[in-house]
Amino acid sequence: MVTSEKNICQSCGMPMKNMTDFGTYKDGCINTDYCHYCYDEGEFTDKEISLEEKMAKNIRIAVKMGMSKVDASNLATNVIPSLWRWRKSNKVKHPEK
Repeated sequence: MVTSEKNICQSCGMPMKNMTDFGTYKDGCINTDYCHYCYDEGEFTDKEISLEEKMAKNIRIAVKMGMSKVDASNLATNVIPSLWRWRKSNKVKHPEK
């Protein structure tokens, strides 16, 4: 199943194009706000990380994937602070059943 091009992880900014890209709640339901690298089984995988540490981590990953350090830094600086996780509390709402 393919999702909308608009889905990006609200913690790291990763595009989420396939259902397997999404994180999960404790009960196994899909969380469409976060990717599986950032959110798994109802918890952030890096729950103690600061915004600055998250940006540095993403820059390292992007450089390893072939992006220039300048482009990776610009992307991290412009995108990550605007994401939901970093603008509001880290509480995640479960969809109503």
